[in-house]
Amino acid sequence: MRRQKVIYENEYRDLPINTNKEKGLGCLSSTLQSYREKLDYMTENHSKVQQVRFDLRYPSDNSVPYDKTHISRFSEYMKRSFARMKTGGHLVDMKLEWVPDKKDKSSHPHYHCVALLNGNAIQSEYTVFQKAEHYWGIVLKNDQEGLVHYCNKDRNGQKQENGLMYRRGSADGEETLEKMHRQASYIAKARDKEGLPKGSWIRGGSRIPKK
Repeated sequence: MRRQKVIYENEYRDLPINTNKEKGLGCLSSTLQSYREKLDYMTENHSKVQQVRFDLRYPSDNSVPYDKTHISRFSEYMKRSFARMKTGGHLVDMKLEWVPDKKDKSSHPHYHCVALLNGNAIQSEYTVFQKAEHYWGIVLKNDQEGLVHYCNKDRNGQKQENGLMYRRGSADGEETLEKMHRQASYIAKARDKEGLPKGSWIRGGSRIPKK
C-alpha cells in the first residue's frame, strides 16, 4: 500500500475522530477528507441527513473467491437504486464511502461502509441494510445470511447507535454531527490495511457534484 498520511489527533477539521496515539491507532487523512467532503455536501444541501454504518463480509467457508470488482459493482448497484428513489417529493441523494480491511487470519478482506442520505426521504437505517443485503448477495451470487453487519452492537454485544439523524438548526444538531463524524472515522483507521490483496482499492464511493 502506498504510504499515506496518518492522523493521531483527537479532531479533524474541528470535529472529533476515533484515535489513540498511545496505542498507535490513527486515521488515514485521505479517507477522512473524502468522507468530510460528502458530509459537508449533504448537510449543506439537505436540512436532515441520516448516516448509516454497515460492513460487508465474504462467506467464512471461502465458497466465494475474492474479486476486487465485487465492491465496485456493489457500490454501483446501490447508487443506481437510491438515485431512482424518491419519497414524499424528496430524492434520497445517497453518498457512499467504503474502505477494505483485512485481518491477519482471514483469507478475504471485508468492507466498512458509510452511507449518507437525505433524511427527509429516508428515516430508517433498515432501508439501507435491506438494499445492501440484496445487492451484496447479487454480486457474490450467494444468499447466505449475516454477510451484512448492521454495526448496531459493540464488541460486547451492547446496543450502539446507528442511523444517526442530523437536523439542521436543532438543539442537538452539533452533538449529532460530532457523533456522525466520530462514527465515520472508524472506516478511516490505518490498521489492517497492509495485508490487502495486491491491486485492491484503498477506498471508494460516490462522487460529489462539482460546484
